[in-house]
Amino acid sequence: PGPAGLTFGRDPNDLTNARGRLPNDRPHMLRLMSSIDLPRTGFVLAANLQHFSGKPWAATAQVVLPQNRTQRIELEPRGTRRLPSQTLLDMRLSRPISAGGMGRIDLLLDVLNVLNESANESIVSDTLVTESVRVNPTFGQGNAFVDPRRVMLGIRLNLGR
Repeated sequence: PGPAGLTFGRDPNDLTNARGRLPNDRPHMLRLMSSIDLPRTGFVLAANLQHFSGKPWAATAQVVLPQNRTQRIELEPRGTRRLPSQTLLDMRLSRPISAGGMGRIDLLLDVLNVLNESANESIVSDTLVTESVRVNPTFGQGNAFVDPRRVMLGIRLNLGR
């Protein structure tokens, strides 16, 4: 073993398919933001639209070596597969109300994930095969997802001018 018991890189399998995309690589990212004062109402409507390519991943295998230790081997180059893309739209309706010389009170209504996007952000397992199981039943299944549509009400007190 190397320093502090590290052995990575001593086994040629450590470097199999080690090239490829980094874990958070997202080649396409688009963000659009806008707001508009609604005439004669005092309300402000704002929107934030974001689109991201899915995160990359690749299939792996777990094998038991003669030394009775488990070795993870990349079966394909990193980034061969991608999680689904995500498109998120958040909207806000706000109404500022003057509080005299104290400042201003803002009433806020936020609707997050208006489109109710449900793309997964990670997977249960990237391990396709193991020593004991030929094909992993959780391979590639999502386990963390974009939060569903939700509504928030808020009040903000702005002191001063």
